[in-house]
Amino acid sequence: MRSKVKLISLTALFAALILIATAYAKVPLVLGYVHLGDVFIVIACFMLPPPVAVCVAAIGSMLADLLAGFVLYMPITFLAKGLMALIFSLFYYKKFKLWRVLVGVIVGSVVMVGLYFVFEMIYYGFPAALANLPMQFIQPAVSLPVGSLISFGLSKISYINSLKSEISIKKGQKSKDDGDENDPKSAKREP
Repeated sequence: MRSKVKLISLTALFAALILIATAYAKVPLVLGYVHLGDVFIVIACFMLPPPVAVCVAAIGSMLADLLAGFVLYMPITFLAKGLMALIFSLFYYKKFKLWRVLVGVIVGSVVMVGLYFVFEMIYYGFPAALANLPMQFIQPAVSLPVGSLISFGLSKISYINSLKSEISIKKGQKSKDDGDENDPKSAKREP
């Protein structure tokens, strides 16, 4: 039970951090804005199981667009940040090695920027999307190395590693805190 509570708590924490850092720690661009939310997406992808990290990144970022007044961007943000988080998680959730981080960050960034470029090209036209393309690379160039360095530092803390293994989603296994209520052997005894 405790591992589920920890997972739910960390999920809510990262969704809130992504939302706040995206909606309020931002610099406006011609089309959209650059923000610090991706720092927390990277850390969430390191800390949380991949399906959870994808949901946290997609929902937190999309709600930040709603809060910041960029309602038009909500669907593409959901897709772009979700795919970016999926790529990050697949590359370095289980094995946090430098080459995996670099490849994951580069591939995830290109996918995210590419999706935003296609969306802006459809909505604003090719010239406007092309003019905004160099600005779109500022965000991953700043946020993702910072998030990767913080994740690297966290990977050296034994408590963080044990927490990650405790909250990981394992198919067909029960948590050691979960007992079968109908099994007399697992019934908790009162002192």
